[in-house]
Amino acid sequence: MPNINNSKRLVFFDATLQSGGAERVISILAKHLLQCGYHVELLLYHDQPVFYNMPANLKIISVKRETGSKNLLKNILWMRRFFKENVDIIISFLAPFNMLALVAHFGLKSKIIVADRNDPHYIPSNFFLRKLRDILYLLADSVVLQTKRNKEYFNSKIQAKSTVIYNPVDLEQKQGQALRTAKKDKIVCVGRLIPQKNQKILLEAFARIKENFPSYNIVFYGQGPLKNFLQDKAKQLVLSDKVQFAGNVKNIFDEISDAKLFVLTSDFEGMPNALIEAMCLGLPVISTDVSGARELIENGKSGFIVPKNSPKELAEIMQKVLSDNLLQKQLGQQAVKLNDILKSSRILEQWTKLIEKMGKNKCL
Repeated sequence: MPNINNSKRLVFFDATLQSGGAERVISILAKHLLQCGYHVELLLYHDQPVFYNMPANLKIISVKRETGSKNLLKNILWMRRFFKENVDIIISFLAPFNMLALVAHFGLKSKIIVADRNDPHYIPSNFFLRKLRDILYLLADSVVLQTKRNKEYFNSKIQAKSTVIYNPVDLEQKQGQALRTAKKDKIVCVGRLIPQKNQKILLEAFARIKENFPSYNIVFYGQGPLKNFLQDKAKQLVLSDKVQFAGNVKNIFDEISDAKLFVLTSDFEGMPNALIEAMCLGLPVISTDVSGARELIENGKSGFIVPKNSPKELAEIMQKVLSDNLLQKQLGQQAVKLNDILKSSRILEQWTKLIEKMGKNKCL
């Protein structure tokens, strides 16, 4: 039973609550902690629509809406007053906004946890901002990272207060759904259409083998500024009639369960949610060798890992998987076992213990 007498005030801070991995984790955590009796609020820097269904009793506040300003200093000063007056524990997500939160929180008595959701070797993209982040993270009470590799990036002082917590999976009855679904000649890729995700190599790889798979289509799920670029790339490779852009969909598990292959093409990741969910659905997967991939995939058994930015090697593995229906089934059967490791109850327990440690409260 939740401890309804818990009086600790928790605020999650992020850029938005639009579609994304960090945002999905926030939505799951916030609901859980409300059930535990915490007073939970969500502070968003930007004033943009919320993608996820959130409880009616969760107060959502926008910094820019409250200040009516785009001025960074003015917004940081407003955040500082808000943190001082309204918060016991701050849980901030994404490196750039973690940095804002740490600056605004400097010298206050409340606790602050920062969750770094990408590969710290690459994000922020600016070298000097990365070094500034490394300094500011020393001010955090706790740092949550997604992989052991990401933890090893930081110095010993930050590592000492760091915890590795994987992303939770909450597929419920949809666990293994892809193993029970009739298949179409479809390859799926899920992620924002941005340079980091490097979806063009999937097009380049498929162009190498398209003559062997004339009935197959590629479907990209997600939105972003590179849509026109990818459409032009498909046209250049004579793939326009083979490529679809489905945008953001809320029933993503149902949309991709009938695929014969899921491909992740990123140059870097923190811990890729889309890959996790595809595996727990029971899809055969191929991923580039990004942070998290080797902790999720047993190469050749529960999926395949290929070098980054290598259309030739990706094409070879795609050819191997798409040519063998039995291999597809075997990969999916092994991949779905990941759900037991990453099920929400286990991951939420790790988060809850960390928050209890910060606030010395119990979620019973």
